[in-house]
Order: sequence, then structure tokens, then C-alpha cells
Amino acid sequence: MDQSISIIKEILSAEREAGRCNSLDDLVSRKLQRDIITKLWTELQKELTQLKTDIDSLPFLPLYEQIAWAQTVLAMPALRFLEIDTTGLERVDEICRISLVDGIGRVTDDFFIHPAHRQLSNEASHKNGLKAADLEHAPLLSDVWGEIAGALHGTYVLSINQDWDRERLKEAAERNALPTICLVGECLQRRATQYYNKEYYLSLDKLCARVGHPLPEPPAQTSIDRAVGQYHFLKAMAQGVTDVQPPKPPQAQQAPTSVYDNTIDDTDALGDLDDHPF
Repeated sequence: MDQSISIIKEILSAEREAGRCNSLDDLVSRKLQRDIITKLWTELQKELTQLKTDIDSLPFLPLYEQIAWAQTVLAMPALRFLEIDTTGLERVDEICRISLVDGIGRVTDDFFIHPAHRQLSNEASHKNGLKAADLEHAPLLSDVWGEIAGALHGTYVLSINQDWDRERLKEAAERNALPTICLVGECLQRRATQYYNKEYYLSLDKLCARVGHPLPEPPAQTSIDRAVGQYHFLKAMAQGVTDVQPPKPPQAQQAPTSVYDNTIDDTDALGDLDDHPF
């Protein structure tokens, strides 16, 4: 590249000194020089385009303000990571487990709750690691609501998809005529989106894998695993860790052998969709 630029500069200097063309012989000579400039400039543009592509493909750097936020929150003595399990994904489903972990990854509270009207669905059981037997002899929500409120009182709560958690607590209070529980805190998933340069659809499983703390696969994964996973992600965020996984080797793109080989996988196109709250 340096040699091409040097040659272009030499030709430009000579062309400026020569001034206007005033003979056919001069035209032939000058045309050759201009062709050399055009060829070298085209090659330079290709190299510069590739350089821009390489620059744009560099891994992003997290913002200091997000790291500082994680450090500040992690230092809070009353920090809690919240996980709520329900009997299913419909609005009428009931809370069946609430787990809390503190700012050093210790379990502070773990409430198993017997659902009064809804059975634990097979889908929910697979996602949250609960079995019907785990809830059979558990107390009703109304019996432990005061303890849950006490465990959350005076704390700063982080959770994945916290809007969903707030709605479940609000609906449970209204359905059972119980006092409102007010969560003071923030959605860790939204902070993760900012930390990862506005990368959306980040599930807790993917976040934990990136920071070197992979969660167990369902159905072995429980609310405790997920709450502790939140702690490990925030801790990694406070240390500026973004992805300790080995980079994936580039895959050669093969020509489709049939019309079916040229379809797009929706999961790849949409990213890591977290389509459930567990």
C-alpha cells in the first residue's frame, strides 16, 4: 500500500509539472501514466474497504459507565437477585417458587409454594426444574406472603425480565387479596443489552455461558441456579468480562444442493430469543 501511494504521488507530481498535453506523443505517454494511477487507486480502494471491514468486525469494548454501574450495585449490602417460578406461562398461572440470592452469591431465601388452583405444567416443570412432588406439602402463597415481603423489604433487586416479575407479584397480590409488594431495583437483562453494545434477545443461559459460568441444562436447572447465575454475570460485568468462550471458527458457505438448503434458520436470524421467564 505504501509503495502504491508513493508511485501515485510521483506520477501526480510529474503530471502537474508537465502541464497540459500538446502533442500526440505526449498524449500516449500521459495516457499510460493516468492508467497506472487509475489501476493503483482501484487497488488501494479495495484494500481500504477490507481494512474498514476488519475494523468494523473487531470485538466491541464495553462502556466504562456500565462497568461502573455493575461495580456500584455489586457493592450494595442489600443487593438481591430474584427468580420467580410459576406453574406455567399463562396469566392465570400461579407463583410456585421464589428464590433470592445476595451480593456474594449466597442463597438468602427459597420459598416453595403450593399452587391453590393451577397444576404445574409439563413445560414449566421442564424449564424450572420443579416437580409436582416438590410443591405437594409446600405452604400456600398467603401463608408465606409476609415472609416474602419481609425478605424483599429494604433490598435492591436485580432480575432477568423484571417487568414480568413485577406483574406476577402484582397479580398474585390482587388474586389473593394480599398487600402489595413493591420491588425496588432494575432489570438485569436491559443492563446486559447496554453492556453488550445494544445486542438484544440475550437469555440468562447465554449470558452465563459467555462469562464462564454455564447453567445446567433443563430440567436440571433450578431457580437457585439462575439466581446464582445472575450474580456471576454481574460480577463478570463489574470486571469488564464480555466473552470467555473460544471464538467460533469461520464456516465455509456451501452452495445449496436443493431449494431446502437455501432457507434461513429463524433462530439464527432472530438471535438468542429468551421466550420464557424461567
